[in-house]
Amino acid sequence: MIYLNKKNDIPLYEQLYSKIKEQIVSGTLPKNTALSSLRVMEKELQVSRNTVDRAYQQLLAEGYIRSVPGAGYFVEDIENDYFCYDNLKVSSYTKENTDKKKKMKYDFEYASIDSDLFPWGKWKKYIHNAMLSESSRNAISYESNKGNELLRKSLCGFLNRHRGVNCEPEQIIICAGTQYGMEIVSNLLPADVNRLAFEEPGYNAMRYMFEEKGYAITSIPVLEDGVDLELLSKTNCNILYITPSHQFPTGVVTSISNRNKMLKWACNNDAYIVENDYDSEFRYGSMPIPSLQSLDKCGKVIYVGTMSKVLSPSIRCAYVILPQELIKVYDKKYKYFNSALPSYHQFALAQFIEDGMLEKHLRRVSTINEKKYFVLIKAIKEFLSDEIEIFTQPSGVHTLVRFKNCKNQKELIEKMEEASIAIYGIKMYWHDQKSAQEDTFLMGFNSMSEDDIRNGCMKMAKVLRELK
Repeated sequence: MIYLNKKNDIPLYEQLYSKIKEQIVSGTLPKNTALSSLRVMEKELQVSRNTVDRAYQQLLAEGYIRSVPGAGYFVEDIENDYFCYDNLKVSSYTKENTDKKKKMKYDFEYASIDSDLFPWGKWKKYIHNAMLSESSRNAISYESNKGNELLRKSLCGFLNRHRGVNCEPEQIIICAGTQYGMEIVSNLLPADVNRLAFEEPGYNAMRYMFEEKGYAITSIPVLEDGVDLELLSKTNCNILYITPSHQFPTGVVTSISNRNKMLKWACNNDAYIVENDYDSEFRYGSMPIPSLQSLDKCGKVIYVGTMSKVLSPSIRCAYVILPQELIKVYDKKYKYFNSALPSYHQFALAQFIEDGMLEKHLRRVSTINEKKYFVLIKAIKEFLSDEIEIFTQPSGVHTLVRFKNCKNQKELIEKMEEASIAIYGIKMYWHDQKSAQEDTFLMGFNSMSEDDIRNGCMKMAKVLRELK
């Protein structure tokens, strides 16, 4: 029997979600068990049907349950035995797409943010206070090689609340961007004694960085619920790079079952998983899925995150959270290094987080991005239903679509450019170009206004009609 505390500050659907998840993980609800229907659960718990539905949808999104049309919801096989374990080079094609954003009227770009969303006034105040504090000191010293201590403590609390991350401040390394964080990881796990598995398709700039470091790289295909773990298990790789919360570029969310299998693989093979928690902050219609690091019982996950999408790419603040075992290696190799970010900048961000401003800002941005996401979906269905198929992944700041009649990605991009529309194909993200998809594109929405999203889709439909 499930009991919900209606006087608790935790929303009822979150309580219900947690209770059912605990029963699944513990084995109380074994695989293939049918969950009570929405109607029955609503009546038993004396809550709204919407409460039950939201809890079920979150469990469904994380892969704890499956939906069988006409039959209901059933518990998935989540491999819960794991819980028993106590400035980069880009291709000319990439650059061609990047340069267009300066002149396109309708730019469905996915890496930028809407400047109007950034809290410029508040941030200016925090920077000012941080500089005043630094100017009042008798002496200005170098920052710790791991970054500002207060910032690392603040990040510990924030990441635990929002991503379930378990760590101590000493495990966090503040970096000037994700690429610099990966530079640190590659120095701790050098290419001459390690072999890397990389998502296919995947972020080409990150792959290039690993190639430049001399890693032997094996491409692992991305399936419907994450990378192909069966293929991974047949390799001799001992590092896996992955974006499990919103895979780039496909948008695939790794299921809880695959997360557990992945962690089990790392434990059994003394391997490390580099979890780039890309776009994890934004989920539309359900709660964010917990990080892979939060499930790690063996200390095998290296967690990488950034403030680029939450605040701004110009903040240049990323962070790497190392397992305790690698902290010893870091302390030795980076003994004489200093933090790459200005100390007053780090102090301002720490205070911003401590005062609850980051969480407030994240709620605002999430709400606005969710509205834009549904504006985009509605506009595609209204103007482009005959032309575009949507691969619905309600998360992140872009969605994946297929142009049904596209035979040549480059030619379609150029035709849209002539109409002052920028669209972005995903062909470049395949290492094996024979597997690349000509008709599949990323459509970003967070840096556009709602009117521009709608008008851009209307204009796009006009271009496509003229091409027939």
